[in-house]
Amino acid sequence: MNTESLTEKRQKLLDKIVRNLAPNPDVLGIFLGGSLAVGNADEFSDVDFRVVVRENVEKSDFLSNFIRTCENLAFIETQAESYAVLHFDSFVKLDVFIYHQKELAPSIWLQKIKILKDDGFLSNLTAQSAPLTYQLTQAEFDEVLAKFYAWFHELYRRNARGEQNYTELCSLMLKNIWANFCYMSRGLQSNSLGDWSKLEGKRSKLTEAEQAFLTKHTPVKNVENFMTELSDLTHTILKKITEKYTVKFDESQFVDLTRFEK
Repeated sequence: MNTESLTEKRQKLLDKIVRNLAPNPDVLGIFLGGSLAVGNADEFSDVDFRVVVRENVEKSDFLSNFIRTCENLAFIETQAESYAVLHFDSFVKLDVFIYHQKELAPSIWLQKIKILKDDGFLSNLTAQSAPLTYQLTQAEFDEVLAKFYAWFHELYRRNARGEQNYTELCSLMLKNIWANFCYMSRGLQSNSLGDWSKLEGKRSKLTEAEQAFLTKHTPVKNVENFMTELSDLTHTILKKITEKYTVKFDESQFVDLTRFEK
């Protein structure tokens, strides 16, 4: 596959979609998110495409009409009320989201967007988003830590049963959660749990040592050693998180829940 042509085909597709949508009076704004907006896209990056429509426009109808106008569509991975995941013959993947203005509020996710059409609303929104910083709440911290405990215990069970693929899934989720903790410790918000986007490779914000840990345990060759090392590293990173934010965790509980002498 000619990867250079992928970039060209993606840009041509995007240009055509914007040309078709921009004149529509029901479209108040068009913007890109993700790597194309930030400027670190490669030839395989998806198009994170977002459209703001008038309040009286039914989002599901608008989305259906949008999809019907898409040429050279290979298949539709997902179509919900206000978003869809589309795959084109050119191997370009496009995630499209439809909004009403009232659904958008200042957010760290809106600090780096690329505006393609605007009535002034999006520009104001990005300006209001600019000074915002990631703030970890106790509820969010507790939820992710509970997931860590759950997958840690599940890994022990599945490995003991000799269920190799389930064991691999558990270890993968644990590495993902650990990477999320690493991001938290630096004031960075990662994607949802299980999403590896930008956690690996040249766009990762993990340190060399952290990426080396992932490489070392991909795949996990010795589950017991992995669990011991992961437990120690996670304990350390959790303490860093509590020093950065006004959150806390029970260290004695952590030790009890990650020790398997059974």
